[in-house]
Amino acid sequence: MDYETKAHTFFLGMNLMPVKKVEIVGNFSYTLGEGSIEDFHFDSIYPTGDVKLDYNVSILNPNMPYLYDTAYLNGFAEYSNLEFSEIDLMLGVNYSLTNRVGVGLHYYYNDLDDEETYVYGDQSISLQSLMGIMSFKF
Repeated sequence: MDYETKAHTFFLGMNLMPVKKVEIVGNFSYTLGEGSIEDFHFDSIYPTGDVKLDYNVSILNPNMPYLYDTAYLNGFAEYSNLEFSEIDLMLGVNYSLTNRVGVGLHYYYNDLDDEETYVYGDQSISLQSLMGIMSFKF
């Protein structure tokens, strides 16, 4: 069984100082990712699903063969497909109060779009946050 993962990230960043004590910062990244299991196939040697058991458990639970027979795992590769895209954005302003002390305000936006929702359910989410920063230089 081979599991293959691919991720491609595109990143852009900037730092500007329009005046001596003010810095404008920003980052943008876009990620495309996918993953899947390849060449996954089992041949069942237990056609009734009664793996290493001395009696037919199907009498106790009619679904039991599906729990033990590896032949029913052959659809596993299809359900291993992962595909997503993600956007991360940060914009901020930093201000130097003195040579050693500064303050800042940064805005963050994150958006994850899950394209294969049947794997873990829909994991898509968008988040926004605002962060106040105080910095000290040693």
